Amino acid sequence: MNKDEPTQIDPEEFAFRFAETARRMNYEDKELIPEAKKFLLSYLTAHYLIDDFNKLEAKEFTNGKKLNDLSFEEMIDHIQKLNSSQMFKGNLK
Repeated sequence: MNKDEPTQIDPEEFAFRFAETARRMNYEDKELIPEAKKFLLSYLTAHYLIDDFNKLEAKEFTNGKKLNDLSFEEMIDHIQKLNSSQMFKGNLK
């Protein structure tokens, strides 16, 4: 995913998932639009958050190694360093 390109969401799949959620939650008619907006906001937030994580992981976490090639100790060391640096930055970007 490239942030310079528009995000594409399959409308049919999204609508189906929201309709299933609305049915389970038993939303009233007047709640459907506000709840659909919340559902979309949740979807997009998770979508972009995982994209940021993937970029951060590729850039900082593995230092050019594949995740599978890191030893357990290397992985723990990288996680501790990331946690320390992110605590001071205050965000993932």
